[in-house]
Amino acid sequence: MSFAVGALLAVAFLDLIPEAAHLGEEAGIAIEGVTGIFFFVLSGVFLFFVLEKFLFWYHCHDEGSCPVHTYTYLILWGDALHNLIDGVIIALAFLVDIRLGVVTTIAVVFHEIPQEMTDFSILLHGGMARRKVLVYNFLVALPAVAGGILTYIFADSIASVLPYAIALAAGNFIYLAAVDLMPELHERTSLKHAFFQIMFLILGAFIVVLPGFFFE
Repeated sequence: MSFAVGALLAVAFLDLIPEAAHLGEEAGIAIEGVTGIFFFVLSGVFLFFVLEKFLFWYHCHDEGSCPVHTYTYLILWGDALHNLIDGVIIALAFLVDIRLGVVTTIAVVFHEIPQEMTDFSILLHGGMARRKVLVYNFLVALPAVAGGILTYIFADSIASVLPYAIALAAGNFIYLAAVDLMPELHERTSLKHAFFQIMFLILGAFIVVLPGFFFE
């Protein structure tokens, strides 16, 4: 869980939000004030709070407790949106230049490795069976293909809304890490657990950041 928290926060703050701001500037979108990128990051946090409330009501109000924690569904929704965006970004890069498309694809693949490790650990920790985790991880990867196809068909329209979609995905990851996962780290208070939690939190963030040094 510590690794997952570090990775999710690093993806949100050091990858998605800067990317959304950069694309917003290129498209001439204001990135300050209530119309800016950070408004949509905050909206993503609120949106996934409401979604989790709905999931609690739908899955847990009769039983009193959930065999599978609701944050497992949130990570699947967030990852599906993230993969859709990755497909869009890869397709846009190929439309500009084939060489840029190849480099972008490699960069996305290397950024996805810690993300998929994070998703796998969160889904298992949330109570989902290992076989279901593998199946769902495969299914939420398919939007990347859909994103590529839709971008090829509607490139101009999709490019204009991409910064907002990325900001919403960032809000999802921040909500998951700060609200659902980080409080669980405080359930164990021993010095040994605290040390390893801090180390794995830093490791999760570092592994996300590392590919950026090679694929800027």
